[in-house]
Amino acid sequence: MATYRSMSNDHDVPFLADEDLTAKQYTLLRPASTVGYAACANSACSYGILGVLQNSPSAGQEATVRLMGTTKVYGEANGTCGLAYGGFVFAASTGRVEGYASGCPVIGRWLSAAVTSGDVVGEMFLFPFSACTVAAC
Repeated sequence: MATYRSMSNDHDVPFLADEDLTAKQYTLLRPASTVGYAACANSACSYGILGVLQNSPSAGQEATVRLMGTTKVYGEANGTCGLAYGGFVFAASTGRVEGYASGCPVIGRWLSAAVTSGDVVGEMFLFPFSACTVAAC
């Protein structure tokens, strides 16, 4: 029998943590290999982003996942494309977001101050359902 999820106004949906996510709050998640489970996104340019983790569960505990909308998120600015206010972002292999690079699917827009290097917690508008790519920074 299928499991159906209802998205409320805040677009947070419960999944089960497929791994220890206690240090992964505000990172990107992907669907795990088991139905109903989520794991840390670990592939750059991933088309399979589920959302952003809102809590910090241990393996097997409930993981609250923001599927769409505004959220805090970990970002990293590489030397090529920084995080620009209003700029497109994509998934990095670390479960964080990076300034958009050519050929990757856009998963949201950065809504915090610009960052040219280093790691930061900021705000983004998440729309991980996009398969579009646009010109790089």
